[in-house]
Amino acid sequence: MDQKVKFATLMAKLGVYFGAADGDYSDKEKAFVNLFIGLLKTQGNIDMGIEEVIRSTTDKTYTLDELVAEAKEFLQQKDTDPAEVKTTIKTMNQFIETVIQIDGTRTSEEDAEFAKWQKAIGA
Repeated sequence: MDQKVKFATLMAKLGVYFGAADGDYSDKEKAFVNLFIGLLKTQGNIDMGIEEVIRSTTDKTYTLDELVAEAKEFLQQKDTDPAEVKTTIKTMNQFIETVIQIDGTRTSEEDAEFAKWQKAIGA
């Protein structure tokens, strides 16, 4: 699988996980994740088949451990340049922050999960 597709899939999974971290994967959080996927498509980075693969990830649930493992694997395969890895982690964290805040409610559960993510990913 292409690195761009792997990253897009990972981001969609992160959106689902952190959108539901407070026990309520709200319509606004779902819409934001779907908007992200749609944006990738309109920028020409993915075709219809790949879009469906990415969208199918939004119908599942994930554990933090699964996502951390997938992110670490992606980062190891992506580049050995520490600056590039740091930039990628920053991008993931900004995306997660947006998902958490998009519904207008930031909960202690979301904050706790985000803190665990940051510690595990080395952010």
